[in-house]
Amino acid sequence: MNVFLARQPVFNKNEEIVGYELLYRSNEENVFKGALDGDEASSKVIFAAFQDFGLHNITSGLPAFINFPAKLIEEEVATLFSKDYLVVEILETVAPTPFIVEKCRALREAGYHLALDDFVYSRRMEPLLDLASIVKVDFRANTLFDIKKIRARTLLKDCVLLAEKIETWEDFRRAKAHGFTLFQGYFFEKPEVLTTKSLTPLELNYFQLVAAINEDEVDFGEVARLISMDVALTYNLLKLVNSAAFGQRHRLSSLKQALVVMGQHEIKKWVTLIALQGLSSRKMDGAVGLSLVRARFAQLLAQKTALKSEENSLYLTGLFSMLDVLLQRPLDLILEEIHAPEETKECLLHGTGPYVEACNAIMAYEKGEWDKVEQSARRLNLDSSAISESYLQALEWHPLIVQSPLQIRNPDHAES
Repeated sequence: MNVFLARQPVFNKNEEIVGYELLYRSNEENVFKGALDGDEASSKVIFAAFQDFGLHNITSGLPAFINFPAKLIEEEVATLFSKDYLVVEILETVAPTPFIVEKCRALREAGYHLALDDFVYSRRMEPLLDLASIVKVDFRANTLFDIKKIRARTLLKDCVLLAEKIETWEDFRRAKAHGFTLFQGYFFEKPEVLTTKSLTPLELNYFQLVAAINEDEVDFGEVARLISMDVALTYNLLKLVNSAAFGQRHRLSSLKQALVVMGQHEIKKWVTLIALQGLSSRKMDGAVGLSLVRARFAQLLAQKTALKSEENSLYLTGLFSMLDVLLQRPLDLILEEIHAPEETKECLLHGTGPYVEACNAIMAYEKGEWDKVEQSARRLNLDSSAISESYLQALEWHPLIVQSPLQIRNPDHAES
């Protein structure tokens, strides 16, 4: 599935880029087609920025300005991500209720920067104005009187003014003269559309996961099991937990370990974010199905060999074997991004390491290269029938695999 974002730079008075606003796009056209509500559009931007593209790839380490409607503020979605890379833009449609103000105060105290989008002064906005780091003003939609009024109200506040819709040099000159220090608009640069590939979680698995994380006491083992049955969820979780947002110094390869690091509260927010952006699918992509078969196949082989203690890592090795196809990006970069186990990288990238013989058996079986299957079986101290049995069990294992994505014959019935 193609994923689209637009980014528009934010400049300072010296015309240096100091951040980017990220905007939802449904296709390559550089316009927003308002079929989505604010919650869904914002959640798609957040998820794509932090999961599909990788925020550093979009902003080169500069802050990302992202719109947050009321629901995402109330659910504390912002705290999933690092305060060093996120500016929470509070939409003009957000009512400054006591609950919203309290959530925003908590974000500010935690070190997040808040920006008031399309700001128009009224007394009821004072509580949010007290918390804002940045006040964004549509320079062309406001009269000079309105702009002076906003500036007067912000002079004693701990915030700076950002002029939006700067379309000419004269707009830029006037905005600077009226006390604005940040600027955005077509005069500098139009939004640039970016695209990448995204994985889509499976519908049934998603609903089971929602049920699991809403138990009174979350069973991390069960949640890990459900996530492990979906290549997209596994990839996205490991990428998130190994990101700067969680400050990890050690690479995590176990799903259960990753979930414990996140904690119950953060897991619920993560799944809610997926729900808001409507990640679902009514059919299995062939590459996803193949990834799942390989994952279970590898795990079953491990259980029957000296690699039994490594079965979870072998599962991940099979699961990640098609990520370059699914994401259409180099596999080495993806595996580094999610901090895959070193043994997994050795196997998938270099054809070396302790897992390589199990992977050779899987690849040979897929291709119907029965001589090579026999060779791998001997090296694994297995009978070749154990490999056939593991493959058939792998096909039956996943509830959404209706038929094998592989068109091969059982070696017992191969023509001589």
